[in-house]
Amino acid sequence: MNAIKPFDSNHNSIAQPAIKAIVMDMDGTLLDASNQISRHTRDVLIRLEKQGVRLVLASGRSYTRLLGYARELRMDEFGGMLIEIDGVALYNVATGERKKFKTMSPEEIHGVFSWLTEQNAESQAMFDDGLFDYFPPEIYELKKKLRKEQNLPDDFPWIAGPWNWLTDFRDGYPRITYIRSADEINAPINKIQIMQEEQPLIELYNRLQENFGAAFSIYRTTPRQLEILPLGFSKGEAIKRMMKQEGWTADEVIAFGDGENDCSMFEVVTRSYAMGNAKPFVQAQAHAIAGLNTEDGIALALEQLEKENPGIFGKISKF
Repeated sequence: MNAIKPFDSNHNSIAQPAIKAIVMDMDGTLLDASNQISRHTRDVLIRLEKQGVRLVLASGRSYTRLLGYARELRMDEFGGMLIEIDGVALYNVATGERKKFKTMSPEEIHGVFSWLTEQNAESQAMFDDGLFDYFPPEIYELKKKLRKEQNLPDDFPWIAGPWNWLTDFRDGYPRITYIRSADEINAPINKIQIMQEEQPLIELYNRLQENFGAAFSIYRTTPRQLEILPLGFSKGEAIKRMMKQEGWTADEVIAFGDGENDCSMFEVVTRSYAMGNAKPFVQAQAHAIAGLNTEDGIALALEQLEKENPGIFGKISKF
């Protein structure tokens, strides 16, 4: 199990403000290899909620793909919140209130999506409960081979996810349209996702930044996934909005993440943890390193912080 790198001596002061909120990325952070929250991590987080701490899930997903996890953590009971679409929307799990700050019209994304169809990658234009999906012939042939090898049913989606070429997104994005050009996108879009293997995706990211970085916010979220957002939006900006809304200070919020799109969160809070499975660049941006997402990294980091700072999460409970 990876060791947790401690904070410096200033962060170990018992006199620091109590923690009001814990913000967590999903894929590669809160979720394990099976896309689940482990029992131990769930139990620790619910205990902290009972002690007065609020949970925030911060993800590129929309609320449709986050509410199941939020309810598993009982966030509807304890006033939890969602940072959706990498900061484009905020959702109050207890009340169902949603604030969406920006969508992109088909005209706004037409240029970049048309350019993407000329690259060897899969591109997805996402809206709240669906997506437009484009992939070139080379990737289609790969998908056909994988579907046969995995003996998938005929109705299984052709969509790539952040970890593999075939992923079932229907739980959150039931409205799926396969397209051949950007002209077929006919609805407002929250973001664009691009899927490819790690090395070609790095090269594509660099070209995207060069050609479209002045018009959009572009992030690497996993080794094989890029995201294109409206300019100026990020998880970090969403945390700043949330802190202002709730009256929290940077000392009262903890953030956990593993992707480059999580680094904006690390910039706006005092305590930030990169997961042990994060890339070195991401770990360098955080104040501390947690364990692996597959080994209860979040839970172990929180338990260690509480032992070093009695009372930091409110009433003390035995582990």
